[in-house]
Amino acid sequence: MLTRTLRRVIFTKRRFHQAPFHEDLTEVDDDLFNLEGFKHYKEAPDVQALRQRLGLLGNEDITPYSKEPQDGKLSESGQITQSAALPTSFVDACKLAQPVVFVSSLSNPYSNLAIEDYIYNQMPLPAEGNANRLMFYVNSPCVVIGKNQNPWNEVNLPLLNNLRIPLVRRQSGGGTVVHDSGNVNYSFMTTKEKFDRHTFANLVASAVNAIPGIEKRIKVTERGDIVTETDDLKVSGSAYKLSKGKSYHHGTMLLNLNLDVLRQLLHRDVAKVGKVESHAAIASVRSPVTNLNIPNEAFIEAVSKEFKESYGLVKEQEEQNIGEGDFNQTDMLGLDAFVQAYSGRDCVVFNIDETTELTEEVDKVKAHLMNWEWKFGATTKFTHTFTSTEKDFQVILSIGKKGLVESFELVGADESIKEHFQFLQMVLDRGDSIRYSGSEVAGFITDDAISDWLGESIDGST
Repeated sequence: MLTRTLRRVIFTKRRFHQAPFHEDLTEVDDDLFNLEGFKHYKEAPDVQALRQRLGLLGNEDITPYSKEPQDGKLSESGQITQSAALPTSFVDACKLAQPVVFVSSLSNPYSNLAIEDYIYNQMPLPAEGNANRLMFYVNSPCVVIGKNQNPWNEVNLPLLNNLRIPLVRRQSGGGTVVHDSGNVNYSFMTTKEKFDRHTFANLVASAVNAIPGIEKRIKVTERGDIVTETDDLKVSGSAYKLSKGKSYHHGTMLLNLNLDVLRQLLHRDVAKVGKVESHAAIASVRSPVTNLNIPNEAFIEAVSKEFKESYGLVKEQEEQNIGEGDFNQTDMLGLDAFVQAYSGRDCVVFNIDETTELTEEVDKVKAHLMNWEWKFGATTKFTHTFTSTEKDFQVILSIGKKGLVESFELVGADESIKEHFQFLQMVLDRGDSIRYSGSEVAGFITDDAISDWLGESIDGST
């Protein structure tokens, strides 16, 4: 018999309304009226879906055609698990032409940013459909500055180095943030055409506000920040990148961050760490902050669910063959848009851990992010002025390209102090490169007290 293939439509688990009188048929009815087949009657999936949305289904639980894939759930380790088949490798997951949620259990900030960069670069741009990406990761303690920022102006570098907390410069713009295990970083990736600084922030706010028992409801400001509804305290800032026809929006959600450490790391006492002047670097906009006081896993689960419902693909069922004389009830009743809108949605979830085989490209980006030349040397030209109250003089250091010392000026210094800077001047006149770090500069000053003071003031090294 000739057949045609019915297109795939996604349905969630549904209850089936029983056909009228089918339990009352007898063998006599079968013979007289040729109703044997009516005993096994079941409504078309399209009609069942409509009945379900209208609340007209019976109480019998049935899963049509095949076992339904289960929604992703967080395990105790903070990873999302799902029953649907996963890609066989990290590379395969990155190249899927469909939505994917990546959850990294790695804590190295350089690794996570390198992975994020690789996912972004490998994300396909299909002509139709979507291959949107969502990534979550939690870093070990670190301070992350924007691509165009000056670390000497943003961070208390002496304290940072004394605490052995790494500095990270990301490859996107935005301001400075402090990371630890009490916050979750998220990154939403889509096409350049679909970029909007408020879209995903609103999705995050909606997801968080839907968490049962949430203490602090949140909203999105015109600037794109996420703040509490009642007192406008900031809980998440955002940074963006647009390139290669793609875009990403990433942010840091404050859940249970150590706010005391955050404030100290971002507080600069000019009298101790000097005054920085730069016309090109982008300074952070300081805002009062607070924690949402919810578990990391609850945030990841809520936002993943919202992402799936907004961007996930309609769940597919097995193809069915129907007779030549049959018809597609979805098309006949004009329910195509209805079924698409109300059918369940899903997306692939890929967990990244220590056993995940990454790529050489990820390793290269990680090494680049860890280099002094990127973290500090990528800073635009600036001057750094220090005032010694003990010896009553100022030293003004001019820092040029690649984070190298170009020159310095002494103000109010007597001849004895100037003598201690002669070696530094000689090296600069000779054209030697001097990285702008406390230990490098201090090594060319011949007075131990001045050397220690200046090195400590620059970044805590002597």
